[in-house]
Amino acid sequence: MPAKITVAERERLRAAFADPGEFATSPLYRALCQVVATDDALLELAGRGRPGQYPTFLFLGAVHQLLLEGTEHPLAGYFPSVTTDPAPAAEAGPALRDFCAVHEGRLAELISTRLVQTNQVQRALGLRIGLATVAERTAQPVHLIEVGTSAGLNLRFDRYGYHLGGRSYGDPGSPVQLRAELHGTGKLPDLDALPALASVLGVDLAPVDLTDPAARAWLRALIWPEHHDQRALLTASLDLVAADPPAVLAGDAIDLLPGLARTLPPGEPRVVYHSATRMHVPEARLAAFDAAIAALGETGPLWWLQVEDAPDPDPRPAPVLRHGAALRLRTPEGTAETLAVVEGHLRWVETIS
Repeated sequence: MPAKITVAERERLRAAFADPGEFATSPLYRALCQVVATDDALLELAGRGRPGQYPTFLFLGAVHQLLLEGTEHPLAGYFPSVTTDPAPAAEAGPALRDFCAVHEGRLAELISTRLVQTNQVQRALGLRIGLATVAERTAQPVHLIEVGTSAGLNLRFDRYGYHLGGRSYGDPGSPVQLRAELHGTGKLPDLDALPALASVLGVDLAPVDLTDPAARAWLRALIWPEHHDQRALLTASLDLVAADPPAVLAGDAIDLLPGLARTLPPGEPRVVYHSATRMHVPEARLAAFDAAIAALGETGPLWWLQVEDAPDPDPRPAPVLRHGAALRLRTPEGTAETLAVVEGHLRWVETIS
């Protein structure tokens, strides 16, 4: 039996489930989180993940995977991804408790061995906006590195079509078409004017093997139950990228990036991108994570692009209308710019005036 979590760890978990702001577009997950927050046995189960893993994503992903596999239980009747006529989310508490009691062993195995490797291919839009901005400021080819790349879907951003603000960009014939709402009065760069790519590389603790059915099933489980469009996009993008996967280094970015910097041609620009990755780094290692990325700039100009935290301060005139994350770019000169505020999965983009 695994060691019980400490009282402090349980209370940290309770706080995470009691205020699950990350699930703004999943009424079911918000309701289930409230159940977990009041149940010490469920918190004990949720606490079996590896350090740094976001407990709400990991716990609910494990539950979702068993249901998507066809596990029969009344809880399935609340999941829009499993049934066409889901029962009210607010009534799911008893079913969740029973489901976790019956399937505790399998859930514990998933929670303790899997990583939160969300592959929201929609986030490729954030990368494209950032690269278009870089192209306005340098004519040189760039080396593209994504940290926390998982299955490498973002790194094939140039194989997708994009629809934003009444305009289309990218490949109109691609099976992956990404659509987002556009807000704000600021100017977007031309998303078809991109820098040439000198090289493309991903870095991930545990790169996803796109030929492994179990790995693909876990990625599907991490898509929230209400997000039918995201599941369809994930399937299409996995199939597309599997035909020509990008190179991905396996390992901790903190260990790999300083050495990687020395392999890049001196003086050539490089763009590093990460989205919803830093949030999974244990707090005690955050400074080392940031320093490892900064090390990529020791041998050439570094453009550091990320989608992680809410903008602080928020540069929009009415930020209360839409809560989102900053699409932030740090230039080689060290200037940090908020290019836009975006929904966490890039379902909308709000430009900055």
